[in-house]
Amino acid sequence: MKRLLLCGQLLITNLCFANMASPVSQGTFSSSAFSSKDIDILKEKIHVTIDRSFKTAFYKIEYFINTESEGNQIPLLFFAMDYKGDFKVWVDDSEVIVSDIPAQYLAAANSPFSNFTNIFSPPSQYEQSETVTIYWSENQGFVYQLNNLKYFESHLSKGKHTIRVEYEATVWTDVSGWIKEYGFRYSLSPAKFWKSFGSLEVVVDASHFQQSITTNFNQPSSGKLDSVATWSFENIPANYFQINFVPEVSSLANNLIQIGPDNLAYTFIFLIGLVHLFFIYKFRKNNLHRKLSWTLIVGSLIIPFLTLLFYMNSFGIIDSQIGAEAGRYHGYVFLNFIFYPVIVIVYFLVMWFLEKIIRRRF
Repeated sequence: MKRLLLCGQLLITNLCFANMASPVSQGTFSSSAFSSKDIDILKEKIHVTIDRSFKTAFYKIEYFINTESEGNQIPLLFFAMDYKGDFKVWVDDSEVIVSDIPAQYLAAANSPFSNFTNIFSPPSQYEQSETVTIYWSENQGFVYQLNNLKYFESHLSKGKHTIRVEYEATVWTDVSGWIKEYGFRYSLSPAKFWKSFGSLEVVVDASHFQQSITTNFNQPSSGKLDSVATWSFENIPANYFQINFVPEVSSLANNLIQIGPDNLAYTFIFLIGLVHLFFIYKFRKNNLHRKLSWTLIVGSLIIPFLTLLFYMNSFGIIDSQIGAEAGRYHGYVFLNFIFYPVIVIVYFLVMWFLEKIIRRRF
C-alpha cells in the first residue's frame, strides 16, 4: 500500500507542477561584462553589500583593463535587467553615459561590434541581431539578443584604465521548497570569452545582515560570511556566483518537514486503523456467526477518505508552523483523491484478512 501511495503521489505531483507557474520570482539579472578583443582585462573585482533585510544588494564591479589602441572605443558591453534605480558606469573616475545599443549598430554590415564576434552567435532567420548565451545556474543558460545589452563609448589612451559599474540588485525568491529561499545571482560566464583572464576577486559585505548566508563558492580566502568575506581566483570558478539565505524556522516546523506529509499520512492511517481493528474485534466477538461485518465495510469506506483528507491538510499544517516564510508551492494535492477507490480496495483487503484471523481465534 505504501508503494502504491508513493507512486500515485509522484505521478500526481508531477502533473500538478506541470500546470503551475514558475516557483522562482526573478530578481535582478546581471553578469560580467563582454569584452572587446582589443582589451585585456587584468582583473575583475566584484563587491556586494547586502542590506539589512536581504531584499536588495549594492553591486560595485571594477574592471582593470589594458588597451593597445588609442581613440574612441566601445571596450565593454553590459547585461543588466530588473535592477533598482540607475545603472552607472565610470571610466577612470569619470562618469559616462550608458544606453541601449542603437538600432543602426545592430546591422551586421556596419556593426561596430565586429571585434566582439567571438562572443556572439549568428542570427537565425527569426532574429534581427546576433545573440549571446548567459548562464544563471550550472546548466541553465538563456539566449539574449545584442540589443539586450548596454554600451558606452569612451576615448581611451593606450595603457591601463579602470572601469567601475554600480547598481542596486533586487532579490530572487524561490518557493519550490518548504521554506522560501532568497538569493542574488551574478553570471560569470561572459568572462569565458575575454581575450585574457587575469584574476577575479569577490567581496561580500554582510555585516548589516544579522543572519546566516551561504554561497555556491567554497570557503572564502579571508574573512567570514557573517561579516566581510573575500574570495580570490586565478580562473573562472563557476558559471555564476550566488548568495543565498534561508530563514530559520522553529524546531517543530523542522521536525514536521523532516517527517513530511507522506509519513504523517501513513502514521495517521496506521493509528486510526488500529482503532478500526478494535471495533472489528468487538463486532466479531459479539457476532461470531454473521458473515457480513458492517464495521469492516463502513470503516473501509471512511478511513481512506479521512486519510486522504488528512494528507491534503497536512501541507497546510506544516506551512502554518513555518509561518510567513513558507513556500506554499505544493501543487493541486487534492487530486490525490482520484486514488480513493484503489486505497479503499487495498485497505478493505488488509482489514478483511485481519478480521478473518480474529474470527478463526474465536
